Amino acid sequence: MSEVQGVVERIWHNERADGSKYWVLAIGGKRYSTWDRQLIENIREGDTVGFAFTHSGRYRNLTALRRSPGPSIITTGTLVRVPEALRATRMSCLRAAAELLKETTLLPEQRLSLAITLAERMEEYVLRHGKETGNAHMQQCAKERTECKDTGEGEHGR
Repeated sequence: MSEVQGVVERIWHNERADGSKYWVLAIGGKRYSTWDRQLIENIREGDTVGFAFTHSGRYRNLTALRRSPGPSIITTGTLVRVPEALRATRMSCLRAAAELLKETTLLPEQRLSLAITLAERMEEYVLRHGKETGNAHMQQCAKERTECKDTGEGEHGR
């Protein structure tokens, strides 16, 4: 299986009834487990990792795990995004902001400054409330089947 990248959100161990221990890592909102203590020995919460896994029924068993150099993955809350996706989101927000301001009579410097400010606000909104992100806030609203107090949308359109 090819290597996947993600950020380790949480590490914990569980114990079976027979006393044998195994470790569980939350990466990108999914759980991966291993019986091999050495596999996770140098891994800490917050580390960017490259990993491979196999499926065994409903379980994802780690077969390889290594730290990746540098901040190649960015997290916001529980959501994990690779830089390419974040760049695409930013460009989309910037394009929308520029489109909104194209007919204004502002000086170019003012238009640029306002476009950046609008794009940043749009990006924050999209990353917090975007329907396709599956972030924890939306999941909570959907789980509770309530109207979101932030957006007024019922179950975020689900």
